[in-house]
Amino acid sequence: MAEGRILVVDDEPQVRKLLETYLGRSGFTVRTAVDGLDALEQLREEVPDLIITDVTMPNLNGLELTRRLRTSHKTARVPILMLSALKQEHDVLEGYAQGADDYVGKPVELTILRAKIDLLLRRSQLSQPAVGGAVGEVIGFLHGKGGVGATTLAVNTALAMMVRSPDRVGLLDLNTTFSDSPLLLDLRSLHPLTRLAELHGDIDDETFDRFVTVHSSGVRVVVANIVPEEAEWVSVPAAQLAIDRLRKRSDYVVVDLPANFTEQTLAAIDVARLLCIVTTNHLPSMKGARDCLSVLTKINFAPEKVRIVLNQATPGGLTVEQVGSFFRRPPDAVVGYSELFDPAADAGRPVILGNPSSSAASDIRKLAQMIDSSLGI
Repeated sequence: MAEGRILVVDDEPQVRKLLETYLGRSGFTVRTAVDGLDALEQLREEVPDLIITDVTMPNLNGLELTRRLRTSHKTARVPILMLSALKQEHDVLEGYAQGADDYVGKPVELTILRAKIDLLLRRSQLSQPAVGGAVGEVIGFLHGKGGVGATTLAVNTALAMMVRSPDRVGLLDLNTTFSDSPLLLDLRSLHPLTRLAELHGDIDDETFDRFVTVHSSGVRVVVANIVPEEAEWVSVPAAQLAIDRLRKRSDYVVVDLPANFTEQTLAAIDVARLLCIVTTNHLPSMKGARDCLSVLTKINFAPEKVRIVLNQATPGGLTVEQVGSFFRRPPDAVVGYSELFDPAADAGRPVILGNPSSSAASDIRKLAQMIDSSLGI
């Protein structure tokens, strides 16, 4: 029985043959690539369990290949083992700096290589979220144009879900430039995901808890960033780690997504059980929402996992029927216009808590119920 899938990337035919033969006999399924560009082409077809790459190669070297893989939502967490005849301290450190998990000098001692492979695969398996209903459901709030109130809906929906699952709801604000959920919840003394870059080695649950702020309602909140110029510090692995850790302790994880399809956004979409596409009843935001639906179709996201949420954020606008005609389907949930949302944001007390008997809070509860129904709960 094969023990895993390995991609070997090396421009030396004899090295590729040696590793393919040895690892194949050890029970692995092995594919080979002659350089970094060849590897990227093969990774479009299949993502392996582990990658072994040489450093010095034509066209695209191992350092650049590793850097690219660490910025992709599909390969950010695949273990990478570097092989190289360059064994000076600065060479090894450069490999780790680009995201390599281990570094082995050439000529290769095969038994040591096998031990390192086994260790990396075990570590990778342990880092994966549990399977079989042991983790929370991820619900993403996505929009194609800013100003549609997606964060307001995400925050209020997370609070509404606490009725069904007290202290078992997570909220991840994945807006890497501007995270507004802390303002809506009046949260301070935050530790954003940008600070993960300061830590080294494996991050256990206790360490990750530093990045979780528990709201007075019991909702566990994680924010991507609070300083706009540090947006690039929110790595794809950081986003994936946050989702995994919140899922371990939650029945629901509500993710407030930005109006883009960055690798961080795609990392959340990868594990989302449901995506709520938020739009207002005005054409610019409706077009943005339709563009989102088009992108989701292109990346083969299952249409049955998509819901359209109409947020009547301002007075007037198109009717619900006209919005339904635009999308060729009626909205799955409608949150009517209310003057309560802006004062609630200013006070840091969402309407679901501050005005629980209002029509606005009622609409939020209906939205949460629609999500529950869609999840089959």
